[in-house]
Amino acid sequence: MIFKVFHYVSFIKYPIMILALYFLYRPILNDQLDMVEGFNTGLILMGVGLGLDSLKDYKKLNWLDRQVFHRPKFAKVYLAVLGVIIFSLILLGLKEYFSTHDTKTKDLSIGIIVFGIGAIGFLKSGIQAAKDVEDERP
Repeated sequence: MIFKVFHYVSFIKYPIMILALYFLYRPILNDQLDMVEGFNTGLILMGVGLGLDSLKDYKKLNWLDRQVFHRPKFAKVYLAVLGVIIFSLILLGLKEYFSTHDTKTKDLSIGIIVFGIGAIGFLKSGIQAAKDVEDERP
């Protein structure tokens, strides 16, 4: 029962991701707005959306998930590359946060860190999906 509730709560990610896209594209479409502030807000919302994605039930795989996770070698490479990208993002955000005194760069680095932390939940879900597919094999 509780897993079903979490699965349905994970659908909140869609409006949050759409809102994130709005904030990411708003400075591009409107010249008067601050690009760093928009990107920071968009990255934070994307991180929250990716974190909510980890709540979904990965026993219900879509077509693309099946294409990736039913091939063990491909799944391992996919998850390894995803892990390297995520941890690189977090390290980049931390480096920029502690090495700069510019407030705009610090704000953007916070957005990058939150995006990376949200993506860790996405990586964890991918690992769980790969494990579930592997357990289904005879």
